Amino acid sequence: LLGSGGWIPTKARETACVLVRDGERALVLDAGTGLQRLVNEPARLDGVRTLDIVLTHFHLDHTCGLAYVPALAVKPELWAPGAWLYGASSADLLDPLLRSPISPFEADELGEIRELAPGFQTVGGFALTTRAQPLHWAPTAGLRVGDALALVTDTAYDPGSIELARNVAHLLHEAWSTSDRPVASEGDATAAEAGRVAREAGARRLTLVHLNPRLQDEGELLADARRYAPDAQLGRDATELELR
Repeated sequence: LLGSGGWIPTKARETACVLVRDGERALVLDAGTGLQRLVNEPARLDGVRTLDIVLTHFHLDHTCGLAYVPALAVKPELWAPGAWLYGASSADLLDPLLRSPISPFEADELGEIRELAPGFQTVGGFALTTRAQPLHWAPTAGLRVGDALALVTDTAYDPGSIELARNVAHLLHEAWSTSDRPVASEGDATAAEAGRVAREAGARRLTLVHLNPRLQDEGELLADARRYAPDAQLGRDATELELR
């Protein structure tokens, strides 16, 4: 878990980024500021020959780490849901971030951009399942990697997430606020709603991610989730997740 926060990085948490390793293959889910850990802690990519980055959507707290890609030890391929969710190519949507005057790098330094599709596809040798999440202010994609991991972020409570996470080993679910102190937003889940998804999906483990940087009491957030998922944990950067 390279970045467990949302919106603004803090001393405790970078923004959205998860690394999945399987031998010589690596998969990164979202490219927030947490991607810096792959630059500043290069041993995390030791032995990696192929690297793929998958974006759930295009918000800056999930994409600003793309600026760090030229410093990675392995040039990645990038997968994003532009054509699927927004009717515009991902390359076009990302173009302002990846060229002058914002970026000093050439396009070939940033890796090839491919389109993420709905349903099942193979990305870098990983079995990836996606579904549209229409309940945020802009649509996002839920992700599942085999039976090991599901990522549900930037969405209000969505019963469709239950099937995406059915019997998964580890669910990472957004928890932006507590149910008794909801934060005004345009489509974000509470910790209790994350717990409901985990319980109804039969997920073996739940970790709360995309945490609000203005959160005052993490204990309240955790207690809210544990109303439904007694073993829920708060996301903490640099934590290794159990995916069996």
